[in-house]
Amino acid sequence: MPRVIDLVIDTVIEAGIDHAFGLPGGVTPFLLQAFYQRKDEIRTIIARQEGMAATMADMYGRLTGKPGLLIGQGIWIATNGAFGIVESFLGGVPMVIITEISDLDNLSQQAPYQCGSGEYGTVNIQNIFRSMTKYTTYATTPAEVVYGVQLAIKHAISGRPGPACVVTRWSSLGGNIDDPATLLPPLYPVTGYLRVSPPCISDVDAKKIAKMLLEANNPIMICGRGIHASKAYQEVQELAEIIGMPVTTSYMGKSSLPDTHDLSLGVMASRGQKLASDFIKRSDLILAVGTCLAPDNTNSCSPDLINPNNQKIIQIDIDPRNAGWTYPITLGVTSDAKLALRAIIESIKIIGPPSEVQKTIDEIKSEKQNPENEFFISKFYFSDKEPIEPERVVKEINDLFRENDLLVLDAGNNRVWFTKLFKSKKAGQVIAPGGAAGMGYSAGASISAAMLHKDGKVIQIIGDGSLLMTLGAIDMAREFNLPLVYVVLNNSSLGNVRDFLSRKGRPLTHYPETNFADIAKAMGIQGVRVEGVSEIKPAFEKALNSEGPILLDIIVSKASHLRIRSSL
Repeated sequence: MPRVIDLVIDTVIEAGIDHAFGLPGGVTPFLLQAFYQRKDEIRTIIARQEGMAATMADMYGRLTGKPGLLIGQGIWIATNGAFGIVESFLGGVPMVIITEISDLDNLSQQAPYQCGSGEYGTVNIQNIFRSMTKYTTYATTPAEVVYGVQLAIKHAISGRPGPACVVTRWSSLGGNIDDPATLLPPLYPVTGYLRVSPPCISDVDAKKIAKMLLEANNPIMICGRGIHASKAYQEVQELAEIIGMPVTTSYMGKSSLPDTHDLSLGVMASRGQKLASDFIKRSDLILAVGTCLAPDNTNSCSPDLINPNNQKIIQIDIDPRNAGWTYPITLGVTSDAKLALRAIIESIKIIGPPSEVQKTIDEIKSEKQNPENEFFISKFYFSDKEPIEPERVVKEINDLFRENDLLVLDAGNNRVWFTKLFKSKKAGQVIAPGGAAGMGYSAGASISAAMLHKDGKVIQIIGDGSLLMTLGAIDMAREFNLPLVYVVLNNSSLGNVRDFLSRKGRPLTHYPETNFADIAKAMGIQGVRVEGVSEIKPAFEKALNSEGPILLDIIVSKASHLRIRSSL
């Protein structure tokens, strides 16, 4: 008579998921304990808070393409955990949530403590999850728990990825199944439900797009997070190089092509490079791949940036609803980005690529070198002022950042400086939260990244406000002795909010300075206080050579991010 929890674990492992993130509560301690007992097959990580566990699961989904597994008590996963679930939902990241309604002794109608059944006197946990997942099922029997986990894994990775949730009763998650062989429908292995090829471009559309690209005078490719989800890095670079097409990205698409590549224009619109927006405006054909062309990446869908009346737009997305969503298009294609780009490349090879590719590349390189375009530079980039200008911090880190290191951004002004000025050296090097981009995302996400990323350091960029919300992550970094570098841009304020307030209102966002280096030391990891420009380089070099976690507390000015925003 097998336990439900053992069948659930069998299903998860069979699906290739090798990490579980959570916080015990309700009936889930027994499930997490059972996962822990199978440590040779799956690693179980207990976070310090549900939101942190959720961002860890989100990062697992981004780096592996498999669903990040999140486990915990219903009411807290639905509230605290929502912090990371919403990022996964809006950012298109696969996640599976296993939780419960805390209906102690099947007394949901009597509203026991912490109950989320939706009955009078309780919270409706199902409704909460349905508002922020692709799929939520309510398992009221032991068999439904196992079926539900199988379906949740399938839904999480099907089409546009996202979170899927299994909500259980205590009696169902904690129950047994007398004889799995007698179940109807039968309990088949989960792999049989996952052998589904992603949508793929047709030969007709691939040839049509190839022809349109070759006939265009000034084509440009805009890449979104779908490039990261598909791991289509080689295809982006190959297509760009074969026809000499410049590449720009949305914020979440940053590092789809290394920023150091001759054809890379960096991030587009107000948070990115002026040159990227200039090339978009002068293009006659836009190839948008894995991006919704959302308002936050297009200056609120401005026709001054993209004008479908004067430009042809080809949009490729794994979800047909995303093509032609924010702008009318010339052609929309439902396809996995990697498969679509590969088919277009092969069609171009058959037709024959253009002959003056190098001329186009040389022209782009020349425009990058024009000081008026301020390409990955600003007038504060070489500033020696103290408190340190944030742009100078980016400059020093740019100089030392290595090809195998991974950069994880957070929320607030710190991510604006790095979005605009950090030059990625390798495709996929930057993880940028932007589904919701909550303050403190990088704290938990970087823990997960450091567990998975074995070839170099994980460098976490975070503001003082975000770190104050998530100090428990430092303890996790210490516990696992992770090769993680915290770079704290500390200006003792909520900078992004401050920038939009009047002079009279700005004091609302200020607070006394916190010494995070001392906090780090007290919590058992290395902490380095950086107050002068000359201290940045040796501190970062020390961090890169450190074996365990280290925190750099860099005191920066209260500079407004508005000063580096690009205008159209």
